[in-house]
Amino acid sequence: MTTARNTHLNAAHARPHTSTRPATRQSTLGSGIATDSGYIGKPTCDKCRTDEFIYLESYIPPTYRHDGSLSALGEVAYTCTRCEDFSAHSVPVTWTPPGWYLG
Repeated sequence: MTTARNTHLNAAHARPHTSTRPATRQSTLGSGIATDSGYIGKPTCDKCRTDEFIYLESYIPPTYRHDGSLSALGEVAYTCTRCEDFSAHSVPVTWTPPGWYLG
C-alpha cells in the first residue's frame, strides 16, 4: 500500500512544539492584580504551608446571576508576612475572610 505525500505541508507553516503550559493568568476587574484562574483554594502560603501569617490585600466576593447560579468565583490577593511571598487566585464559594460580611 502506498500513501500519498502531502506536498502542501511546509515547515514554515507548522506550529512549533512547546512543552510549556500556556499561561492561565488573567487580570481581575479593575484591581490590576493578576490571578491564577486555574487554581481555586483557601489562602495558604505555598512556602510556609500555613495560613497563619497571611495578610489579606484584597477580596472580591463571588457574583451571582439573577437566577441564583454562580457567575464568577470570588478572588483573593494576599501576602505571607513570614516569607513575603505574594499570591492571588480564586477562592471556593464557601470561603470568605474571617469577620467579613456584606453590610
